[in-house]
Amino acid sequence: MNALMSRRKFALAASSLGSAMITDPLNVLAKRVRALLGARRNTGGGSSSIFLSGETASEPQSIRGQAKPKVLVFDVNQTMLDLNALRPQFTRVFGDGKAMDEWFSLLLHYSLVVTVADAYTDFGTVGRAVLEMLANTKGVKLSSEDATRILQGVLTLPPHPDVPDSLKRLRAAGFRMATLTNSSASALKAQLQNAGLAQYFDEAISVESVRRFKPDLEVYRSAATHLSAQPGELMLIAAHPWDVFGAMKAGWQGAFVARSGITPFPLGPRPNIIGADMTDVTAAILG
Repeated sequence: MNALMSRRKFALAASSLGSAMITDPLNVLAKRVRALLGARRNTGGGSSSIFLSGETASEPQSIRGQAKPKVLVFDVNQTMLDLNALRPQFTRVFGDGKAMDEWFSLLLHYSLVVTVADAYTDFGTVGRAVLEMLANTKGVKLSSEDATRILQGVLTLPPHPDVPDSLKRLRAAGFRMATLTNSSASALKAQLQNAGLAQYFDEAISVESVRRFKPDLEVYRSAATHLSAQPGELMLIAAHPWDVFGAMKAGWQGAFVARSGITPFPLGPRPNIIGADMTDVTAAILG
């Protein structure tokens, strides 16, 4: 019993995500992250971002011994644009909005499959294929019109509420900014324009140029070459643990936007920054 109490006290006292990983399973860890972020907001304790450097918190300039990034590279889908706008369409077609989450998970899975199998086809084509898979699996009759309506909806996704102001602040601070997404080049252009975000980016990079999907390391290496930057000068900002993992394995810095309480991949490098939303990550970068 004494050992159990000591363990609990240690977990409560842990100030870094790394310590929480050691002491808690992932489902408890997610609750601790959300509780910590909420507590900082409620007590007026400043930014609710979490900085990771060994066992203690630190300023962004010294995280993992690296300087502030020179180029900020943003993922698009889910990180900046809100996929929940598609949920009503999935409710209409599948009778359950949760089908959207299943579809996007399949889309990411089979994007990786075609990359590993060296059988690249664009993100929209993979998206339609797995939409048909999902409908067949669930015994749902999917019309061509329904499929097109869902996929066209991806092009008109709205930004998360925290995104426009965050991009404006980072742009005003003088950062060079780019996107890096699995969407095709034409889809990316439409997405940024329709969301009103195109003005913030110097470069809009699609994986289409290398015909491989993230998190294949060649995607990040090619992007670094395109941006004429060294890996350590780049920071990927993404809401996907696998994306941050890939970028950091390629030598980039990583900022994880922990939307919906999702936690980083435990076997990957620790993100330099973790924030509950883009506002928190922006405060960390500017801090």
